[in-house]
Amino acid sequence: MNHLSTEFSPRPNLKYPFEKGFHPKPGEPKEVADGVYWMHVPMPISLDHINLWLLRDGDGWVIVDSGLDSPICKQVWDQVFDSFLTPESVKRIIVTHFHPDHIGLASWLARRCECKIWITKGEFNHYQAIVNREPKTHTIAAKQFVDEIGFPEGYADTYMRFFSVDEKDPLSRVQEEQCEFIKDGDELLIDGKSWQIVMGNGHSPEHACLYCAELATLISGDQALPRISSNISVYIINRLEDPLGDWLDSCARLRDTIPNDTLVLPSHQEPFIGLDLRMQQLIDDHHAQLNRLRLKVVEPTTAFEACSVLFDRELNEGETLMATGETLAHINYLWHRDEVSREPNINSLEPNNRDSLIYTTRK
Repeated sequence: MNHLSTEFSPRPNLKYPFEKGFHPKPGEPKEVADGVYWMHVPMPISLDHINLWLLRDGDGWVIVDSGLDSPICKQVWDQVFDSFLTPESVKRIIVTHFHPDHIGLASWLARRCECKIWITKGEFNHYQAIVNREPKTHTIAAKQFVDEIGFPEGYADTYMRFFSVDEKDPLSRVQEEQCEFIKDGDELLIDGKSWQIVMGNGHSPEHACLYCAELATLISGDQALPRISSNISVYIINRLEDPLGDWLDSCARLRDTIPNDTLVLPSHQEPFIGLDLRMQQLIDDHHAQLNRLRLKVVEPTTAFEACSVLFDRELNEGETLMATGETLAHINYLWHRDEVSREPNINSLEPNNRDSLIYTTRK
């Protein structure tokens, strides 16, 4: 789960060419631009669907993103292969980024279709670092991480399971020999049309969007969603980095380089038009969150305490994990700009909280 269903008001004046709330039936792709087909796939998690994209390429096809490694997603692919295209006609699979709803079935599809997976090196390296982590070392790092957040007594054990190593058959994992690597600015010729790789950062390390000027179409992955905000988080693997700064830069770059009349094909919810409005809203929303956080850290604050300031509603376990990760991303943004200090909470009156970190406005 990589998104919080947070909606801000007022909404930007987006246009929905296929109507807000509409989606094709699973297994029945819908053409949304010349040779570009929308595939709606249910998922058995709170974010209950993903949009995948099929690009006609002469006598074959290119797949963009694969879906979650789950029986229901495989069933939809079986239906598509039975009624719409054959595995043998698939020339390549493009993965926008490493999150499991995007890369989860990539290896399974590549083996079935006997084709390569195209992905950025940054996404592949991040994916490999997660799936190949050593369990004992990872458990120690996870325990330190949840201690630093400042969870109250009892929370750490609850959240440790979210950081556990997931044992899977290696054949279900994407291997380097299956991959061709792409980078920002690369141009892929698909069905005689140029699709440019436009890089995004922050939600993931090197997220690949695909832009076709001839079709005025952007496959945006999770970089541009119409009504929910992509989760920008600090976790164990990037705990000292500044993903929010990267995300804000990416939003501004998309706003300034992709024409506003472009049809945006997101990974969740519906295709829309109005990219510059949506990107500016995301930028404004995060700066509003940063201002709320600045008011909180005037006094010494743990990441867990700051979380309730940015997410002032009841959250379930998964949402709390994402909200805490996103709170840390906002804290790290201020820390990287030398606005806050980051110190051990050695004076805490609660013994279980003395391993946490506290953040305070620099005087």
